[in-house]
Amino acid sequence: MSEFTIGRRQLYILPTRVGWYFTLILIALFAVAVKFDNQAAFMMLFILAAIGVITMHSTHNNVIGLELNAQPAKAVFVGETAVFPVTVVNTSNKYRRAVWLVCDDFHCLLQIPANQQRRVDIKLPTLQRGSLQCSAVMLSSQFPVGIFFCWTKRFIPSQPCLVYPRPVDIMPLPDSSASGARPQAPARIRIGADDYSGMKAYQEGDRLRDIHWPSLAKTNKLVSIQHEDMSGNSMNLSWFTMPPGMNTEDRLSQLCQWIVSAERDGLLYQLEMPNITIGFSQGSAHYHECLSVLALWDAR
Repeated sequence: MSEFTIGRRQLYILPTRVGWYFTLILIALFAVAVKFDNQAAFMMLFILAAIGVITMHSTHNNVIGLELNAQPAKAVFVGETAVFPVTVVNTSNKYRRAVWLVCDDFHCLLQIPANQQRRVDIKLPTLQRGSLQCSAVMLSSQFPVGIFFCWTKRFIPSQPCLVYPRPVDIMPLPDSSASGARPQAPARIRIGADDYSGMKAYQEGDRLRDIHWPSLAKTNKLVSIQHEDMSGNSMNLSWFTMPPGMNTEDRLSQLCQWIVSAERDGLLYQLEMPNITIGFSQGSAHYHECLSVLALWDAR
């Protein structure tokens, strides 16, 4: 999580267009008051100048001291909307009104009570896979009367959003028997074939090493350990099984679709790419690890 606190060195203020008109009025009043020694003009000049100073101070204080906290964005597929959560925290005892959060074309108007916070989800389109960096975020305000514009230095969240390839179903999910695995893959599948699945009564032909000898000592009955053959539930998702003429993006999209399908169906799967292989497993961590390899493939 990245943080940014708005101090005096991070805050700027200038008159708005209305503020410049207000300044011209003050100059005109000053000229009239001096030339004609008009007491009413002097009084109006001092009142308007005081209003301007108070307004400038109020606009400045409406933004200073706010904190911006950027949380990590969840990974998405190409075409989905990337969401960058940003929290604006008001740690003071003052109510902050009409504070704008701006990020490129994204605008959000905030009202932040004292000692509270507001979460804003900055939504950006995803056009290509890879690492998507959030655009710079800025807070600004013209409160209370709009004659001054106060804004902050731009804050860039440090954690990008990972964009996975778009899943495209070009080829069917490979069979475990025809997975195109390299020599080490069948060995991994054979290891999975010895997974324990329970006990059963001894049958003629069972291997001696599968007999559960402690049960024989207790019950005087032969019981065998039963193993589940996982080879049919394991598959190698390989870059090398693709047709030679398929381009890189289509290969990555097809591998992405296979990973999504294998994880959805509860299969054990490995990802085999040039120069990198992620071994057989399943679950959320394995799923996102494989998809991350595809998303950042150009960087390898």
